[in-house]
Amino acid sequence: MSKNPIITDAEWARLEAVTPEEKEKALKKLARWITYEIVHRGFDLDYGPFSYDAMGGNAVEVISQECYDALFCGEWHWKPKRELSSMLIQIAKSKMGHIIRDWHAQGHPDIKLESGLSYREQVEMDIARQWEAEANMRELGYDLARKALDGNPKMLAYVEAVYETNDYRAVAKRLKMTLKQVQELESELLAILEES
Repeated sequence: MSKNPIITDAEWARLEAVTPEEKEKALKKLARWITYEIVHRGFDLDYGPFSYDAMGGNAVEVISQECYDALFCGEWHWKPKRELSSMLIQIAKSKMGHIIRDWHAQGHPDIKLESGLSYREQVEMDIARQWEAEANMRELGYDLARKALDGNPKMLAYVEAVYETNDYRAVAKRLKMTLKQVQELESELLAILEES
């Protein structure tokens, strides 16, 4: 989702207030997410869209820096109440989807079948679409959930905690619950959303 390149005064104040410790913590969480996604999705760091050659450096470091720069340059707006790491992960989803699309658009897939797409290329393009959809649909999904939960303060508190942290442990800590209770709330939320 392209963002308006104008940074509001409130956003700038939040960006300026980020301490070096907060930045390091957020970037470490982002790096773990990027690493997990690259490895979990079967990408090869020696060849392909996330290789050193394609990225001009270590993919995790390059993407992390690009995400942080995108936020500080106003390419993306930092939503109020969102944790820095959660916002950076949303940006990474979009950027990583574009990296895959751009790499394949340059004619790099190693094996082309008669259909025009190799199996791995199709898998990678599906992953790109998923990441981009997650990045673009996140805001819409939370808005719809808030509307469906109007009048249910317990569930609204859960949705806000998930929106701000995107992490089970952080949600549990914020709501003073166990992980099991948080998972039960998640199941309850899904049931409510299915009904609505």
